[in-house]
Amino acid sequence: MDQQPPRRRAGDQGGQIRDWQRETWHGPAPVNTNPFEEPDSAPELLEQRSPNVSERSGDFWRENTGYVFGQNTQRGQAVRTEEKPKKRGLSAGLRVVAVLTGITLITVLILYFVVFRVREIRVIGNEGVSASDVIRLSGIRYGDSILSLSEDATERKLTTSASAAGAATGNYHYYCLQFRYIDKQLPGTVVISVKEREPCCWLTWCGIMYVMDKSRMVIFESENNELPQDLVEVQGLDIRSGAHAGQTMVLGSSVQESVFEELFREMRIQQCTDRIREVDLSNTANILMETRAGYTVSLGDRDNLHAKLRALFIIQEELQKMGMEGGTISVSSPETPFYSPPSN
Repeated sequence: MDQQPPRRRAGDQGGQIRDWQRETWHGPAPVNTNPFEEPDSAPELLEQRSPNVSERSGDFWRENTGYVFGQNTQRGQAVRTEEKPKKRGLSAGLRVVAVLTGITLITVLILYFVVFRVREIRVIGNEGVSASDVIRLSGIRYGDSILSLSEDATERKLTTSASAAGAATGNYHYYCLQFRYIDKQLPGTVVISVKEREPCCWLTWCGIMYVMDKSRMVIFESENNELPQDLVEVQGLDIRSGAHAGQTMVLGSSVQESVFEELFREMRIQQCTDRIREVDLSNTANILMETRAGYTVSLGDRDNLHAKLRALFIIQEELQKMGMEGGTISVSSPETPFYSPPSN
């Protein structure tokens, strides 16, 4: 074991020394003694030294020296120093996630802008309007992204464009055109399904003839005297507005509007429109009709129209077999219909 060198005090080698030097050391500093503390025998130094002499904070004391005040260190013991945290990159897991996300994004962009493009457009359900016109009116173009096509946007575009084309050309078939749906067949085929309104009735108002469908949509208007022979003439409507091709005719009574739609919808279901010559809706509590066979019919109110129309044509067929021509058929109570022969 190495021996410590002898400690010597100031003045051991002779010579004059001042009082404050008598307690100082020439050899190694005493262990566990703070070198910055002044001895009690030299109070004059306390007055002269800087007030910051005991400042022991800052990077210098923590990093450069490694010395920590108030902690004793033994000989040969390593002094602990505070290290700054090292900057670390992304972990391996995060790098894998980032790479996969990038690949997925690139794949989606390629599919969206390159692969899934409109290359073929088919039209079904059209009759009076050509397929090329339907495609043009729909606004769908070759090369569009098939994933971005919207049914709502296509319906609005088709309806607006068809109405404008009808007004510009006078072709009533454009007014008949209705959107149903679009079918996206990946990667590049679009099917546009449409249907066309069916004219079911006509009326004359202010000298102009209007042809309508079951929803009171005006399909055709004309000032000619040529009247449709296979459609139902409607009497007694209280017209307020919408008497133009491409518009829905507005009536003065909401009850009359609903009765109109219910009656013609039921007539279309039973496919008997061509067997009725005239309908009078001036009194919705007692709906009157005239068949093409020459019978006057009283339907009563709007209730149970399905049963009333069925009873009407069953009775008319029986009367024709019996040779009874003309007269009045009352089916206001379809379970107990009533027939009155024509008066002479």
